Amino acid sequence: MKEFTTELLAICRHFGIMERNAICCGDITVPQCVALQRLLDGPLDASTLAEGLGTSLSATTRLVDGLERNGWVDRTRDPNDRRRVFIELSATGDAQARRLCRLTESMLDGVLSQIPADKHAQVLDSVQLLRRALDAVGEGGGGSCC
Repeated sequence: MKEFTTELLAICRHFGIMERNAICCGDITVPQCVALQRLLDGPLDASTLAEGLGTSLSATTRLVDGLERNGWVDRTRDPNDRRRVFIELSATGDAQARRLCRLTESMLDGVLSQIPADKHAQVLDSVQLLRRALDAVGEGGGGSCC
């Protein structure tokens, strides 16, 4: 198990550094990058976006404030529930999010190119298995400090 922990933490750290350096390049924060890419699927209310980002509602509100200042998102109130606010990409934000997706795909294509082609299916299967396990643990609250 220690080897698994060491390897997974190394992967997470590498990815975080690569994401910051190769994708965000200093002009956008990693949380902004993640939020913009999540919003490509369509408008989300603030609570749903916070849940998807794994952050508090107040932290998400501050994040969205910055995105809005940059002209990347627009906020609209739900006509049926004025307390509910939807966040959606502006045209500029959509272009930025798509650019970030292309950079992410390019970076990960570079990673995959370092793996022998006959192992790609095995790697994908392993990554999918790992993601399902992480989803299951996350949904069950396992491993939390509370």
